[in-house]
Amino acid sequence: MGDYLVVGVHSDVEVEKNKGPCVMKEDERYAAVAACKWVDEVVKDAPYVTTLEMLDEYDIDFVVHGDDITTAADGTDCYQIVKDAGRYQECKRTVGISTTELVGRMLLLTRDHHIRGSRAIKSPIQGVDEAAIANFSQGSKPVGALTGIAHYLSTSKKIIQFSSGGEPKPGDRVVYVDGAFDLFHTGHIEFFKRAREL
Repeated sequence: MGDYLVVGVHSDVEVEKNKGPCVMKEDERYAAVAACKWVDEVVKDAPYVTTLEMLDEYDIDFVVHGDDITTAADGTDCYQIVKDAGRYQECKRTVGISTTELVGRMLLLTRDHHIRGSRAIKSPIQGVDEAAIANFSQGSKPVGALTGIAHYLSTSKKIIQFSSGGEPKPGDRVVYVDGAFDLFHTGHIEFFKRAREL
């Protein structure tokens, strides 16, 4: 959609005012977004309701957002101003990747989710359907006795987007790191930076 990607990241104050409590603190979000290979620039403490003044300040041609509706605390469309000015474009959300689902899984699970087999998942919330929690935490359909479906990065074509596209040359030092990297965070980013320095 463009040649240069500027990503606005909201402060904790803005997120809590308009959306609710933050899972990651703003400094962690700034670092995570800055580490993304497609991001050219990060605007810290971006306003929750995007303004034309902010776009002009950073020489931004247009704003891109997913096809879900984003509203401010007062119920107004966060992008109505830029939509009215013809400086808004929309893209499809990535199917199967939902922050709401990830947070829900974290909130609904207890330490018992690590135990497979005959023990049922115990609900940490009174009155919540335990079968629904079990299904929610495992994915919509099992692909094996101990696994659920991963709804993201399902093809090699998608995975290759995250590589540099280059092959090691003779004499290059290749560093391998192992890990599950569940709920990728800034600690992982620092780890990868240090591994790359090797």
